[in-house]
Amino acid sequence: MDFERSIADRHVPQIPPSGEQLRVIIDSDAKCEMDDQWAITLALLADDRFAIEGFVGASFDNDEYGRSSIDASVEEIERLIELTDRDASIPVKRGAPPLQYPTEPSSSEGVDFIVERALASDPDDPLWVIGLGAATDVASAIMQDERIVDSIVAFQHLRTHWPDYCVNYNVYNDVRAARRLFHSPVPFVLFDTGDHLTCPMEESAAEVAPYGDIGAYLHEYRHRRPYFSRPGKGIFDLGDIAALIDPALATWQVETCPSITYDQSYQFDGRDRGQILRCADLDRDGTFRLFYDRLQAAFPDS
Repeated sequence: MDFERSIADRHVPQIPPSGEQLRVIIDSDAKCEMDDQWAITLALLADDRFAIEGFVGASFDNDEYGRSSIDASVEEIERLIELTDRDASIPVKRGAPPLQYPTEPSSSEGVDFIVERALASDPDDPLWVIGLGAATDVASAIMQDERIVDSIVAFQHLRTHWPDYCVNYNVYNDVRAARRLFHSPVPFVLFDTGDHLTCPMEESAAEVAPYGDIGAYLHEYRHRRPYFSRPGKGIFDLGDIAALIDPALATWQVETCPSITYDQSYQFDGRDRGQILRCADLDRDGTFRLFYDRLQAAFPDS
């Protein structure tokens, strides 16, 4: 679809001070790896910062789940809500399969939910759609109803090779959706860091495992695959949530928005696509300390 408004007029999002509350929907491929679980747990334990309107279980592509990935993500999010003793009535919706065509949205209850909650918002109190997986659901919502561009902020984890290549597993899972995010007028925050967010098993055992059913689950989950328990295993998506809870942990840069080619190259071709906000770096120790403090405060007697 061609947007009626000029992409050049998109406004650069401002991260509200840590004392203000954000209305959020978290879109997550929660069963794909093990980092989404840490991120979702932190978000659920930060009700002073996040008014969580719901979750969307996102699609992902791997040899184990394939077509069942959306249902697996939904089930994992529901498990995390239960293990953190949060409100079981928080909506968890099924996301959409990857875009088949670059200008046609994919349909799902999750996409409808994003549109519904966005239309109940306004520019002074926007809905933050935090994407921890492929950009399918938020891109589809934008194409389904362009009006929501006025009342959402898309905060998307892509962790690319700026400024050369828009390459990341989340991009690979839906290149068309990633391109649509960059090529639309939606206010857009690119989370573009996180490889250094590693946690050795001994640290996880001391700081996470003893605290509540959720702490035991997060640590035990790391034993399910050798890759999850490596000292250098990144807990990437934790950074998105930490950066929004405490913006001082992050380095924020306003950037000219590039085009994305189908080979996933960034192209600064002189076309005016407005500006985006890029999270370029994050304090590793501060991020994990924030998580540990929230977890241990929630389950002090474990």
